[in-house]
Amino acid sequence: MNEKIRIANSIVSRRDFLKVAGLAGGALTSNYVLTACGNRPPPVTATPEKDGIVTLNALYMNQAGYSESVLKDIAARYAKESSTPVKISFTFVKYDELHDKIVTSAAASTATFDVILLDLIWTAEFGRKGYVVSLDDRITPEIKGNITPSIFSAFVYNNKTWAFPFLANFQCFFYNIAQLDKAGFSAAPKTLEEWYDQMVALKSKGIVKFPYIDSWNQKEGLVCDYVRTTAQHGGDLFSDDGKPSMDTGAGLQALKFMRQLIDEGLVDPAATNTDEPGAMNAFLSGAVTFNTNWTFVRGNMLDPKVSKIVADARTGLLPPSKSNSAPTGSVSGFQGLAVMANSKNTDKAWDFIKFATSPTIQSENLESEFPVWTSVQKSDQEKKLNPDAELYAANLANVHHRPRVPNYQQVSAIIQEEVHACLLKQTKPEEATANMVSRINGLNE
Repeated sequence: MNEKIRIANSIVSRRDFLKVAGLAGGALTSNYVLTACGNRPPPVTATPEKDGIVTLNALYMNQAGYSESVLKDIAARYAKESSTPVKISFTFVKYDELHDKIVTSAAASTATFDVILLDLIWTAEFGRKGYVVSLDDRITPEIKGNITPSIFSAFVYNNKTWAFPFLANFQCFFYNIAQLDKAGFSAAPKTLEEWYDQMVALKSKGIVKFPYIDSWNQKEGLVCDYVRTTAQHGGDLFSDDGKPSMDTGAGLQALKFMRQLIDEGLVDPAATNTDEPGAMNAFLSGAVTFNTNWTFVRGNMLDPKVSKIVADARTGLLPPSKSNSAPTGSVSGFQGLAVMANSKNTDKAWDFIKFATSPTIQSENLESEFPVWTSVQKSDQEKKLNPDAELYAANLANVHHRPRVPNYQQVSAIIQEEVHACLLKQTKPEEATANMVSRINGLNE
């Protein structure tokens, strides 16, 4: 049976998304404001309600990112400061429901939603199919220059920008310095090889039964961890021309490394049935020494209400292999705000996005998110609140993205199935990666 037909009807979205609460902060001293530029299309006349107020319908998730209360406060402030009467009506859904609701809205004669939360993995699909409008004529070079390039590029497909960065989520390295000290190490590993040696020592000396845990259940998080491990080895799962290439080079070496940790008992075998919050909780309990995870871990590991390792928990760079010249290798989980192409209020929708994503607004709500703006990341207030800001910035600058392909949902499902089977010892890394390449190529037949 054709691979595309076999899985097309079974895929919605498989990410078991984490609660993001990256510790950051700081007030922005700059009054930098987003402005439009270039040759803009003719303005779209907003459609007012009977009372003269334009209603913008926005779609967001209620399990990660900014909280509902924060978003409602931003919306209320925008309505108050808007030059014309406007109301923002939010619909909050689970992450797994986002993709289908956006597609349904795009198919309607009139959009159900004007503003949507766009995960970077949907950039190619939504841009190619015309679900959202290009924002390039509204974004100045000055704006691009104040956003970390790795974040901005996540929303570019076919040389066009389809969403404006809103959430800067990415993975970091978390470790227990007290347990490392007991094993005879004074610092976190600088390379992947040193990390392996430390895990072996921790296990052989009986300091922990399993030195490491990750979120390797068959969900979207597994794809993220495979991409990140491949990045640590200095590569990506797809070639520059958009072809799957995980059966050679860094992709193959990454899966071999993951499988080796399973075979040698260096990673908790429960990892194959664990999500991101579960992996974090094992780390916070002191049961394991290492956890690679999203930025939300830092805030939790320093909270004595949930963490038993407050004094010993540290944040670091994800150790690259010796053959990788980069200082670290991470994976992105960025999300942006986009304007639906069939919205009747596209100008007003952009105006709200411009306001909600601005440095000023982000600087007032950074307790839960790491800023997308370079000026905020480097602010004195940010550094004071988050002493690990420079480590964050280094991991962020070296993120690798999941495959940016229009059929990402299907590609992700294949990667999840094959990697998970390998980690369950049902297939070997060489077989699993070969299967991935064959099945992904089969989607286009």
